[in-house]
Amino acid sequence: MTNPSTQILSLDEIRKLAKSVLVRAGMDAAGSDLIAEIVSSSERDGPRSHGLRMLPVYVQSFTSGYANPSASPKIEKIAPGVLRGDGDNGYYQLAAAAARDELIAIAREQGIASFTCANCHHLGGLRFDTEPLAAAGLVAIGVVNSLSMVVPQGGVRPVFGTNPMSFACPRPGQPPIVWDQASSMAAMMDIKMAAAEGHELPVPAGLDTDGNPSTDPNEIMTTRSFLPFGEHKGAAIAFMVEVLGAALAGGTLAIDNENRLAHGALNVKGGATLIALDPSRFGNAGFDAAVAQICGAIDGNGTARIPGDGRLGKRTKAEAEGVEVSSELLAELGYTSGTSE
Repeated sequence: MTNPSTQILSLDEIRKLAKSVLVRAGMDAAGSDLIAEIVSSSERDGPRSHGLRMLPVYVQSFTSGYANPSASPKIEKIAPGVLRGDGDNGYYQLAAAAARDELIAIAREQGIASFTCANCHHLGGLRFDTEPLAAAGLVAIGVVNSLSMVVPQGGVRPVFGTNPMSFACPRPGQPPIVWDQASSMAAMMDIKMAAAEGHELPVPAGLDTDGNPSTDPNEIMTTRSFLPFGEHKGAAIAFMVEVLGAALAGGTLAIDNENRLAHGALNVKGGATLIALDPSRFGNAGFDAAVAQICGAIDGNGTARIPGDGRLGKRTKAEAEGVEVSSELLAELGYTSGTSE
């Protein structure tokens, strides 16, 4: 029986819907294609909080004048293994895509290459920045800082963003190993989605209005004080991402968000760093075999799974059956059957 509060959309329908929403908000053809693909891929692989539910946040960033919907990133080579980007106040994913071919070429020539970018925004899964590098045979590490919502261990005020990181590496004969995660117990959009769907979080992920750890997403969104994962260990990771993402790249620090507040936006104009390594240039001819051996020790090891591989089952199901989407969300996005580009 069909749930009247949801509709099934194919991935192509989701992509077209996302593109139409972005174009209406003023985004140009190339940018809307790229972001719509990320939205569709998030609905396909998860987390779905970074899919269609992120579109109103993209739109607000454009309509408020906070972000540039027709950005033209500039990429400059400033050292033999270093690319630096200016995102033209647009989304980082556009800059990362523009730098990708040169970053891959430098990594293959030098063994290691890096790309930093400032004057940019980032929403969505960070793995979409690292996965293409792994698909090209490289090991990739990516970080980006975000607006201050994470309280350092023992603190009472947010200092860090949810500050995600992503890792990807090739796996011969199979899809690349790719994972990304926040430095917080939960990503902001996962907490917002729990609040919208009316359920508690599985573990305490932030502070309530009395300063106590809470599983209530509404309380956490009121205080905007998230907890780091792993207590002081997660706070240390958030610190590292703040340095690599903002300080190294020249992006806005998580705590310096007056411009964001003035525009009512949900992201800080931070910074990002992407590092690519060519394993064939590091002197170990057994790299592929070592990766396979690590994976083999995880496969069949109780219920353990290789990091990030949960997305592959979701991908297969979504490609075959489509995705169940809230009718309320579709109405908010102005969806009608047959929405086209």
